[in-house]
Amino acid sequence: MRVISGRVFFRGQLEPLSIGIDEKGQIAAIKKVLRGDEQIDHGDALILPGCVDLHVHMRDPGLRRKEDFPSGTRSAAIGGVTTVADMPNTVPAVTTTAALDAKAAELQGRAAVDYALYAAPRSPEAVLRLNDAVAFKVYMAESTGNLEVTVPRLEEILRAAEAQSKLVVVHAEDPGKFSRQKAKNLRDYDAARPKVAEETAIATLARIRGGARVHVAHVSCLEALNSVPAGATCEVTPHHLFLDASKALGARGKVNPPLRSPADRDALWDAFRQGRIDAVASDHAPHTMDEKSALFEEAPAGLPGVATAFPLLMRRIRAGDLDLPRLVSAMAVRPAEILGIAKGTIDVGRDGDLLVVDPRNIEAVTAKRVRYKCGWTPFEGMEGCFPRAVYLRGEPIVEDGEAISEGQGRMIRASA
Repeated sequence: MRVISGRVFFRGQLEPLSIGIDEKGQIAAIKKVLRGDEQIDHGDALILPGCVDLHVHMRDPGLRRKEDFPSGTRSAAIGGVTTVADMPNTVPAVTTTAALDAKAAELQGRAAVDYALYAAPRSPEAVLRLNDAVAFKVYMAESTGNLEVTVPRLEEILRAAEAQSKLVVVHAEDPGKFSRQKAKNLRDYDAARPKVAEETAIATLARIRGGARVHVAHVSCLEALNSVPAGATCEVTPHHLFLDASKALGARGKVNPPLRSPADRDALWDAFRQGRIDAVASDHAPHTMDEKSALFEEAPAGLPGVATAFPLLMRRIRAGDLDLPRLVSAMAVRPAEILGIAKGTIDVGRDGDLLVVDPRNIEAVTAKRVRYKCGWTPFEGMEGCFPRAVYLRGEPIVEDGEAISEGQGRMIRASA
């Protein structure tokens, strides 16, 4: 048994404990003192559950020039993420069982962290066949991949998913509210895909969802958050918490839904701190430097973020702007609960997915630090607290802040 010791976040609070992890990679015991075949003592560093990122686009297969599973999951590990859920807008898009099976086969043995796969059913009949997908993703408006569906078709998919007790994650924007004028900068893009487009799309979703399990992706403003219906869940991205349309990012800040005003960002941050938002998800969606260097109106939407979500928020804890239980809930506990997977909590019987962080170790976010294949980060120069060690089922995958392993990740399916 491997024993890992430190200040463990256990049952809602930090205390000096030892975690025993058995040969299956599961937590066998949590006690003040444990003896094992291998003892790893992290002193007064914090030991938290590995983060679960329920919204990533690893671009694999079909778009590997932007990112691939080995590089993207190594970056995830560097950022303290031990499980990712990958979206279906790859090439080919995961709309059929054949595409899902082919993607699963292609990714096997290539991930540094555990992973689950979404599918994008185009019909209620497809819902019945895509059982291996952890959840479904539905787009109410155009975004990368051209997978948007009409409202009547969305309603049919929701009914079929409800019958299967399957989660539906929704990109909620109403294209009828978009401007036809070409945006030439971030403020233009905010106006072109305005807040009311999110607000009305979520209101429509609330009207038609029935008893389906619904999760609203990337709320970007208070108006969108206020429209999320009771019983549904929602997420916020780090870019909507830390960036806004006033930043000098150019096309690198182009994302769907757009970055909003500084006032919108402040209001969203306050709502997050108050516990009104279930989860933080990176919406890691990299594009190459060349693609992002095109004219703003021609550049693709999306930005990388899987390695920086936890470090940026951990830094805010050190600064006194955020409580640790709020962070653990939003980045580990709730994402796992929403997906229905047995991750995100340090407890006996759970996988030994852990991150070790010293909040006193503050460093600058740089493209070199996060190791993205795309070669850039929109958070360049911001301060973060990166994990110094990360364990996947008790095995080290990050040491001294750098990824040391690949291929250990397994595909996981809904289990709760």
